[in-house]
Amino acid sequence: MSYEGNTPEMHTGEMNESVQEMDRISPAAGKPSGTKKRPRKKKGVPLALTIFLCLLLFAAGSLLGGAYFSRANTRDSGIDGNAVIDKLATLRMIIDGYFLDEYDEKKLEEGIYTGYMNALGDPYSQYYTEEEYRQLMEEDSGEYRGIGVTVTKNKDNNYTEIMAVNKGDPAYNAGIKTGDFIMKVNGKDTSTMSLSEVVTEIKTSADPVVLVIYQDGNEMEVSVEKSTISINSVSHEMKENNIGYISISQFIDNTDEQFLEAVQDLEKQGMKGLILDLRDNGGGLLNACVNLVSQIIPQGDLIVYTQDKNGNRQDYNSNEYGTLDLPIVVLVNSNTASASEILTGCLKDYGLATVLGTKTYGKGIVQSILPLSDGSAVKLTVSAYYTPNGTNIHKKGIEPDIEMKITDEEWKEARDDPSKDRQIKKAEEILLDAETGKK
Repeated sequence: MSYEGNTPEMHTGEMNESVQEMDRISPAAGKPSGTKKRPRKKKGVPLALTIFLCLLLFAAGSLLGGAYFSRANTRDSGIDGNAVIDKLATLRMIIDGYFLDEYDEKKLEEGIYTGYMNALGDPYSQYYTEEEYRQLMEEDSGEYRGIGVTVTKNKDNNYTEIMAVNKGDPAYNAGIKTGDFIMKVNGKDTSTMSLSEVVTEIKTSADPVVLVIYQDGNEMEVSVEKSTISINSVSHEMKENNIGYISISQFIDNTDEQFLEAVQDLEKQGMKGLILDLRDNGGGLLNACVNLVSQIIPQGDLIVYTQDKNGNRQDYNSNEYGTLDLPIVVLVNSNTASASEILTGCLKDYGLATVLGTKTYGKGIVQSILPLSDGSAVKLTVSAYYTPNGTNIHKKGIEPDIEMKITDEEWKEARDDPSKDRQIKKAEEILLDAETGKK
């Protein structure tokens, strides 16, 4: 396998499905009782196994950079390619001789690549199987086939929890609500599945997908027909006193277009100030962020620049869209990360907005998605980014101009009832003061 020489997709953060895997709790291991089992042997001879492993490792070596393993001995990496092949062959024979259960050979192979990337120790670099990569690109495009929910792993019970349900989409029409748990998907217990496995099962299985939902203390089986889901990453409304409100949940391919439509609609209604809500926005596509910021700051102004390990710098400047000339308040919290921090940092550096809330997450690095010839891909951290003033906020975050904390309970209530959102009320006060010339 080889790297496909296309321009890599630049990412600054994760997508809307927040993966929160918890450590699995398994029963304590004990000695088996009764008669001892003989080690299970699979058909075949060691030579055949060795040939299989050599072929498998040849694929791995190609996937990870052509003839990497064959060159490893001449490099300073310390990796002996022949030793790797020999050890994997030994492990395979041990598994065949002693492992109790059946196993999936494809998963073993994928595990080699996954483990190789995980060993970098970078939480943002990872290997994608062909199916995982397809799903990622599908979501980045703004559309995917599914049921219209955002899910996470509950840390207490390891079941899949519904974080959001898109109004009007299949899950909503089936009566599924935010806070419900998916106990089973097509008969499979979600507590024993990773979040990506649950999502893949929902998206790729035949229609309808059969879910066991835990809701209001009761379990119910629900059959849900899938449809094409459009991801609306931007929402807007006009508040009192001609104050516009725009919320951006993530940065995907069409986020800048949705933002432009929102601004144009609010301007038609006489918008005099803007609240830009980036709370809980974990980032997304760098180019989508740059195109959006280009609608706010003057043409040609620096939005952000990146620098790789060799010191190569790339500037991202405002393009031809135009300038949004009105007072702005940006709302942020500890989950405001990556691309949303690029937007926040840019406006803060130029003095074009008042930043209100709590310190942001602090993710000042950029990843590239590198597609491979077999349909899989790797995501790799390739550069650090800097705000126009030359600040890298990685592991530091952005301090708000006005700090205003709200409790988790207040934030939950505010999402259900915006009239209880103290931060929005404060933002409205700031914009009213700016309109009347008050400090």
